[in-house]
Amino acid sequence: MDRYTSTMTELIGLMRIIGNDTQQCEVKECKRKMSSTITETLSAFSNGSGGWIILGLSEKNGFTPVEGFNARAMQEALSQACERLTPVVRPVIATCPFEGTNLVFARVDEMQPRLKPCFITALGPHDGSFIRTGDGDRHMTAYEVDRLIEEHNQPTYDLDLVSGATIDDFDPGLVQAVTGNARERHPHVFAGRSDEQVLCDLQALRHDDSDDSQVGGVLRPTLAGLLALGRYPQKYYPRLGVSVAVFPGTNADDVFRGDESLIATQHVIGSIPVMIEDTTESLMRWIGARKPEYPPDALREAIANALIHRDYSPDAQGTPVHVNVFTDRITITNPGGLYGTVTQEVLSKRPQDDGPTMTSTRNQFLFTLLELTPSPRGGMVVASEGDGFRQIFSQLREAGIEPAAARNEHGMFTMTFTKRKLHTVDSPSEVSRAILDLLERHSAMSAKEIIRELHLTPLAVASGLRELVRAGEVAQAHPAAEDGTKRYRLRGR
Repeated sequence: MDRYTSTMTELIGLMRIIGNDTQQCEVKECKRKMSSTITETLSAFSNGSGGWIILGLSEKNGFTPVEGFNARAMQEALSQACERLTPVVRPVIATCPFEGTNLVFARVDEMQPRLKPCFITALGPHDGSFIRTGDGDRHMTAYEVDRLIEEHNQPTYDLDLVSGATIDDFDPGLVQAVTGNARERHPHVFAGRSDEQVLCDLQALRHDDSDDSQVGGVLRPTLAGLLALGRYPQKYYPRLGVSVAVFPGTNADDVFRGDESLIATQHVIGSIPVMIEDTTESLMRWIGARKPEYPPDALREAIANALIHRDYSPDAQGTPVHVNVFTDRITITNPGGLYGTVTQEVLSKRPQDDGPTMTSTRNQFLFTLLELTPSPRGGMVVASEGDGFRQIFSQLREAGIEPAAARNEHGMFTMTFTKRKLHTVDSPSEVSRAILDLLERHSAMSAKEIIRELHLTPLAVASGLRELVRAGEVAQAHPAAEDGTKRYRLRGR
């Protein structure tokens, strides 16, 4: 069995267990003709993190092969559908045997950021761009499309002048520290230049030529300068802060439905150096200052990344960074998805300590300025190596906690920290043993319940259940759950 057939078989096994297709895999019957929505799926996978397409399989009939499916004709039709997108999609397409027939199996890779959005040519980028959400494809919003188009070139929103602001809005202590650090690090460039000149060189200040009454214009802070050095940036941008919410359980819906109330909320303000420390201190009150449930430095780095790399375009200036604390996890969300060479695929791979640095900077002037800006806790806000993701992964690994989960979608980037310890269930036999032990304590469980209880991947659980059913140790429970979800029990119970 080749690797494509093996992968397809595993995916079908998983979908049969959970009862629907997935975020990463789309099934289409295509009995007589190509699906009318195939271009939407091709666009969605290309704009997201990639995915698999299986043609010739019926979801409504339990993910079984479609009778009379013409694999050769549908493979050609799929190739033609790929030509109807801009940029053209070039998936790997294979014909794979399955249960006595042939299916068409395609792998669609995520497009490079500079090529997104991938859209249906006849509809244009704003009407023809799609993104994968759950097991379906949906239209991208105008905001999402505009952000992708803008990022074909380096964004410069951090250079925008702050109307009405002056150098008096800067913290004098931070100004002295930054200009001093610039002269010390780069004496051949900045020695002998005044503080004002250094700040102009660093693009913390720029001349505002809009007032004709002022010869040469008025020096005003840029957005980067105000966020790094400002005493109170929220005077001009009231929502460019951090919103902290502490939930009573694991589900935010309980609060939004009115069944529960938030334990605490806080809006953190100030410059970026101040917000990083104040937000971290706020979290410490809820995760335990003496024996914290999460590594504080990892949280601090994630908060810094969210503030430094967020979207500062006018469309996003009304949206703060959101930090939500649940009993089992902490999520940190910022407007603006991943930028440049840092993609979902890159983050899904655990970085090596001696590997290449994973950094791409959306706000390059803000980033450079923060490399010279002192942190209240010592050192600079941005470390010289500039690889926050590697630091986060390393700190979590040392604490014995599972790697943070990164989700990049809907113009938002979310990093999730869980309390789960790194599990020791690795081999197929260990997975099967863990499932059997769990079913001994329960009359019946669904695959989703097993996944949640054992902290294993859906694929690991699906494979384990399939082998246990084949071995006659586990059977499907009857009847199924009220919502139709398959449940499993030990055979003989």
